[in-house]
Amino acid sequence: MKSICFLIALCSLCPFLFADEPIRERIEWIDIWVTDADKEDLPKVLFVGDSITRGYFGAVEKQLAGKASCARLTTSKCVSDPTFNDDLQLLLKQYKFSVIHFNNGLHGWGYTEEQYRDGIAKTVLSIKQHAGDAKLIWTTTTPLRKKDDLQAFADDTSRVKVRNALAAEIMKDNASTTDDLFQLVETHAEWQSTDGVHFNAMGNEAMAKQVAESVLGHLPSAK
Repeated sequence: MKSICFLIALCSLCPFLFADEPIRERIEWIDIWVTDADKEDLPKVLFVGDSITRGYFGAVEKQLAGKASCARLTTSKCVSDPTFNDDLQLLLKQYKFSVIHFNNGLHGWGYTEEQYRDGIAKTVLSIKQHAGDAKLIWTTTTPLRKKDDLQAFADDTSRVKVRNALAAEIMKDNASTTDDLFQLVETHAEWQSTDGVHFNAMGNEAMAKQVAESVLGHLPSAK
């Protein structure tokens, strides 16, 4: 309850930190997928993220087969976008999720870090209001590497680290656990795709294994 009050206070006292107008990328996209939408025999898990999440989603779904039904909302929108939570509500209003595995951080570079922090806070508040029974797992954002030297991190990785730290502050009292994918992939340049952003099959499988394990520990049947 204290954490919800803190988030409400943050949202009400600092409205000027939220973006009034969205900062758009050249191409904006959203991908919503719900497996076994017509069934209620298994707990439902929602994966919120971007193309990184979409990359490992299929492998996670296979590992959770028979234990959970999986859905995803992957998008290019940053949590700082004033319409981000509107999109999220499309799923939260229609389905009851037992676990929400949530990441956001590789898009929206035009927003300030303060706007990013408060966007995270606003989204957590929205999740608590509309999916309060769901267990929330925060997922750290993965690093970026230089295309011409995958052993070296790209400059924007420094911003990823800042965003991860800011999100950790918000999640401290609001997420049951953190799935640290940044740490998992940090020393594995061989898992990275040649674009320096996405991951190859080995990387996606490695992340899927850790993600599935983090989810399994929070399913109702695991209690």
